Amino acid sequence: MRAFAWFLGAILLAGLISALLAYPAYELTSTFASWAFHRVAGRVAMLVLVAELVWLCRHLNITRKRDFGYGLPWRQFLKVSFASGAIGMSTAGVGAWFLISTHLRIISPGFAPTALNFARIFLVALSSGVAVALIEETVMRGAMHTAIERESGPWTAALLTAPLFAVLHFTAKSRIAPEDIAWGSGFDLLLRSFSPLAQPSLVFDSFLSWLIVGLILSLTRVLTGNIAVAIGLHAGWVVVLRMLQEGTTTGQAAAASMWVGRFDGLLGYWLVPWGVIIGAALWLARANWVPAARSSDAR
Repeated sequence: MRAFAWFLGAILLAGLISALLAYPAYELTSTFASWAFHRVAGRVAMLVLVAELVWLCRHLNITRKRDFGYGLPWRQFLKVSFASGAIGMSTAGVGAWFLISTHLRIISPGFAPTALNFARIFLVALSSGVAVALIEETVMRGAMHTAIERESGPWTAALLTAPLFAVLHFTAKSRIAPEDIAWGSGFDLLLRSFSPLAQPSLVFDSFLSWLIVGLILSLTRVLTGNIAVAIGLHAGWVVVLRMLQEGTTTGQAAAASMWVGRFDGLLGYWLVPWGVIIGAALWLARANWVPAARSSDAR
């Protein structure tokens, strides 16, 4: 548990430091760019967290590639990741079909469903999916999982990282109007970032969705000893999610539906049975896919 506390403390400390530095950084960048305050604060937080994690990983002796989840030879890693990415997009595509076919999501009025527009949002989604998966999996299912596993075992690592993974998806959603920006705005933004969690009825279904996603990704880490499958699945899911964000909007049916959450109009209880099916399929078929994806030193 000490390793988990170290990582949790680093995340919280990064939030506090970025809150302190956000306004001066915003004032500095405003002299040459018109970046929104929340974007400046987010970049500051990311830089601070990276510096903290570099120190923390050295402190916890997480220094080798396999400690970060990259224990496979790179050709095998890429092969497994690409195959898992295809599975991720396919399984997320089923969810997208459900949302659109039930009119929980509809085509955005400003989006023309042409081949060119679909190609554009796919490329945007692909770049986002790869970047998000690489960063989040390297930290969560890579370094953090390894540190906790050394102390408490792989399943404890999975059960601790998955809820944190879910909670962090509710932060960084707040905005502050330009006319309201002042020295204390960094702390205002930090407090607002956690405000959705104070409304359990608003976020519980989305939290449950992210928790299941986190548990599935952690399951692949436990079974294979690396993050190749997790990166692929995560990237594939984000690609479809981003395409839905870019090309669709919440439909009228969503207002009266229990299946899609009010937090983002995308996740919700619909993902619970589908996530359970995906997780169960991965577990039951583990003899077929785990050997090809397993690191040589995995248990």
